[in-house]
Amino acid sequence: MQKVKEIVENLLKEDVRCRKSDTWLIIQTLRKLEFNIWINYKDLSKMPSFETITRSKRSIQHNENKYNDDEFYEEGITYESPGEEVN
Repeated sequence: MQKVKEIVENLLKEDVRCRKSDTWLIIQTLRKLEFNIWINYKDLSKMPSFETITRSKRSIQHNENKYNDDEFYEEGITYESPGEEVN
């Protein structure tokens, strides 16, 4: 956790875009943690925030009682990108 905090602090210090956009801050933090994520800053305004996406998920799962995570594990679904094999 401390490593993430240090990365975030450094990004806030060095990149004013990270101060203005939580989404940009998240993307840049993931890049610093060596995740291969590339999004053009201009396209960022078209993206919904991570919070909006997870808020929608919570609404569907909790308020509508659909697609809960217990169903996920029962079906044996794995995290896999299109065209990627899971070992």
